[in-house]
Amino acid sequence: MLVKALQSDEEFHRYVSFGQDVYDQNLYWTPPNADHLVSLLNGTSPIAAHAKVQAFWVELNGKVLATLTAVLEDAYNLRWNDHMGHLLFFEALPGYDDAVSELFSAACQWLKAHNCQSARSSLLISWQVPLTIDAYDCVPTIFHTYNPPYYHSYIKNAGFITERGAVQYQVEFTPDLADTYRQMVERSFLSGVTLRSMDFNRLEEETVLFTEICNDTFSEHWGMQPATTAGMRGLTFGLKDFLVPEFILFAEAEGQAIGVVYSLPDLNQAFHKMRGKELQNNIAEFQQLLQQIDHGALIIIGVRKQYRGRGVNLALAAKSYLAMIERGYKTGSYTIVLDDNWRSRRTAERLGAKVTRNSVIYRRELT
Repeated sequence: MLVKALQSDEEFHRYVSFGQDVYDQNLYWTPPNADHLVSLLNGTSPIAAHAKVQAFWVELNGKVLATLTAVLEDAYNLRWNDHMGHLLFFEALPGYDDAVSELFSAACQWLKAHNCQSARSSLLISWQVPLTIDAYDCVPTIFHTYNPPYYHSYIKNAGFITERGAVQYQVEFTPDLADTYRQMVERSFLSGVTLRSMDFNRLEEETVLFTEICNDTFSEHWGMQPATTAGMRGLTFGLKDFLVPEFILFAEAEGQAIGVVYSLPDLNQAFHKMRGKELQNNIAEFQQLLQQIDHGALIIIGVRKQYRGRGVNLALAAKSYLAMIERGYKTGSYTIVLDDNWRSRRTAERLGAKVTRNSVIYRRELT
């Protein structure tokens, strides 16, 4: 067995395509955006501007058995005064325990050589959300991780322990819920809060505002690091052709923006059905699949601290969901929420949502 530190784009593309080997017979996996993942692995993505990145794989007789990427995110460690490294984009074939252990050991050694005192597996905001521990018979929503059940044994055998849990909510839209959503929006309006859609004609200014509100809102949120406007452009400019302006809203009061919600169509409904097909050669089919999407994904929601407790969060989510209902959507999801983030979890529950997927975040001390 050989653990290799990858250097070339040819190797990075092979790393990305390895998922096809792992999930060849799996009905639910959706391939990642290959160009985006390669840009993270080679460090050219704006998201990786303050990070050191090293991708690895372990091979046997030229056959790749598993992949893993070590990331040192300076912005994260500066924010939390920490010495944390991150291990991301793990994929592995079953039945290779020793090889996977060697792979994790090499990645951890790389982090230690960069003065990391601990390693977190499967979570780095803007890079990867946590591994799933259930709902293996469902296609994941856009941006969310899918993995086989056996990954958890691999990770624990590599010396990691469970650090935190997280949940994803989903709501089935009904006429009664739509009425409830309208009441939430109306109460917010009567309290002096107005809601407006993101203005795509001023997208650069709106992206700057989006970034500023997120950094203010999530400054104390566990696991978060400050976002950059360059990185957030991926969610606005990068996805502009797929976004629905009415799904993305700012809340305003007293002459300033006080909150934001970012939702989008669940593009995985289309990408999953295109699995195995070259997108550029099947544009007409893909466009047709986009029109068939009936699930929306609420990814980010936040309200400035001084305006919390006034129902602004409920109004933002409710108006975003109402826009989905107006487009004929049947369901909507509600982000990834830490198990103990009861403020956000209660918001989801008041919107009529139920937990439909659970996730886990792992940690290992390196000292």
